[in-house]
Amino acid sequence: MFAPLLAFAFFLASAQDTPPPSAPAPATSERYEQAMNCAGVMAATSSLHAFNGNAEAQASSDRNGRGFISAATLFAQPLGLTEAQLAEAFAASTGRALGSITRSGDQAAADAAIGRLNADHDACLRLVQAWMAESNGTS
Repeated sequence: MFAPLLAFAFFLASAQDTPPPSAPAPATSERYEQAMNCAGVMAATSSLHAFNGNAEAQASSDRNGRGFISAATLFAQPLGLTEAQLAEAFAASTGRALGSITRSGDQAAADAAIGRLNADHDACLRLVQAWMAESNGTS
C-alpha cells in the first residue's frame, strides 16, 4: 500500500497548480489534515499491533504510516510548515488516535475505542483509494 500512496503523493504534488477536469479537489490544507490524521491512525494501529505481537500487521501499518507522512509533507509544502510543526502535528494526531484507548478505564470502553481506531484505519485506506481513483480520472 505504501508504494501506491507515495506515488500518488508525488503525482498530487506535481499537479497541485492544475485543477482536475471534474469536481474540484479539496484544498491542500484539507488534504494535509487528512493525510496527517491518517498518519496518526497508522502509528496508533502499529503500536497496537506491536503490543499484541503481530509483526506482519505492524510492518504493514508502518509502511502505510510512512506513506501518509510523505503525503502530508508534500501537502504541507505550500502551507510553509516547518519540520518541527510537522513533527508536532504527527505527535498530536497519534496522541488523538491512541488517546481514547489509553485513557479508558474499563475493558468495554477500550474495546469500543479500538473498534473506532479500526474503523478509522479502514477509512484511511478508502481515502487513499479515492485519491488514487481521482488521480486516474475514475472518481
